[in-house]
Amino acid sequence: MKPTLTALAIGLTLAAAPAAAFNVDMSSLFPTLTYPEPAPQPVTQGPAGMDR
Repeated sequence: MKPTLTALAIGLTLAAAPAAAFNVDMSSLFPTLTYPEPAPQPVTQGPAGMDR
């Protein structure tokens, strides 16, 4: 039984090889993650003058 399953698995692998050669492009399914720039901190003026 095991040699039969092995032969079947190898046969199916070889039969599917031409279809696998087309190589489906998966990059369009998962977009590249981009992160926004951090917001600038407000400039405040205290008793000592300008503070960043």
